[in-house]
Amino acid sequence: MYLQTVFMLSIVALSQGVDKTRLWRTPPPMKGFLLNPSLGRWFIQFRSAPCGWEGSSEFRDYETTLIMDGQNIIARETMRNDVCNTVTSNLYLRSPPGVFTVKDQLGNNWSGSYVIPATDYKTFSITYGCTKVSTMGDKCDDPWLSVKTRMPNPGPKVVAMINDALMSLWGITVDHLQQVQHQQSCLTKKGPHLPFPEPFMGSGPPAVVY
Repeated sequence: MYLQTVFMLSIVALSQGVDKTRLWRTPPPMKGFLLNPSLGRWFIQFRSAPCGWEGSSEFRDYETTLIMDGQNIIARETMRNDVCNTVTSNLYLRSPPGVFTVKDQLGNNWSGSYVIPATDYKTFSITYGCTKVSTMGDKCDDPWLSVKTRMPNPGPKVVAMINDALMSLWGITVDHLQQVQHQQSCLTKKGPHLPFPEPFMGSGPPAVVY
């Protein structure tokens, strides 16, 4: 019921479109960011897509799995329109911790900078990206935003924490973002979309099952 209410509010907000001028400024990464607890499986709940990926607005059951690959990270995303799709990106570690360079393998739909300004590791994570840095000042001409949770249907307490973080960072709430519906995951333990890690709920690094 709660997420249905959020969905209706999101539809109202989307009728005018998110004000991306609020997202021009790239936020700093979260202080004390830890890489290992941020890995594993995440469900994308709310988002604002970059210009090159606006066609993804129809996607549902959208999730990502972050896996260490040597000194860098592989992000394997699955999403559904009429069929399930799989997209792989590479995240390259930068300094300070919580800042990455992302390269999507579809081209340059969301390639660029990738920052995690807020997460509690166990329930939610907020990712900010910039695909095109402005030539006028320290701004981003094409920002994107992704709000992820460990569970497919987060409760009101988790959404409240997300709203607090979004308000502190940009003065917005989830009502300003597109909501992603989760009904049937494209990830299956027997299917082709592997790996399939369980949602990470512990205090140490998440286990990744291959």
